[in-house]
Amino acid sequence: MYRVVFATVSFAFFAFHAATAFAGTVAVIVNSSNAHKSMSAGEIRGLYTNATLEWPDGTPVTLYDLAISDPVRSVFSEAVLSKSPIKAAEEWAHLKITNQAKNPPIAIKSEALIVRRVSREKGAIGYVTLEAARQKEGVRIVNIFQN
Repeated sequence: MYRVVFATVSFAFFAFHAATAFAGTVAVIVNSSNAHKSMSAGEIRGLYTNATLEWPDGTPVTLYDLAISDPVRSVFSEAVLSKSPIKAAEEWAHLKITNQAKNPPIAIKSEALIVRRVSREKGAIGYVTLEAARQKEGVRIVNIFQN
């Protein structure tokens, strides 16, 4: 029992310090064929909270997330979802268990993979650092958030 509590505290400590170590800009990106030139935080929140499942043209949305411990995800979660990555993941887990998750995000290990997948999938959306998104072929930045 003590080991489990220690591991949980250690993970929370690591996640907190990783999030505070990132002091950059997070860019939300979509496929360049997407009609959206920009998106509000509320529109993005709708996608990442199971409220909006397709784009206005009927294309299904594919959501990409970084790992829970990634500091970029922490900035995104706080800015867009107004909650920690852990809380957002817990809510998705509850939706999955209760069979209510219609379009859960796909966790990807690196920003480069998110950029690559979004550039190849018409309905995809993800977030990465501004540096990772800037001038990448096949993606468009629709919003940015500062830490």
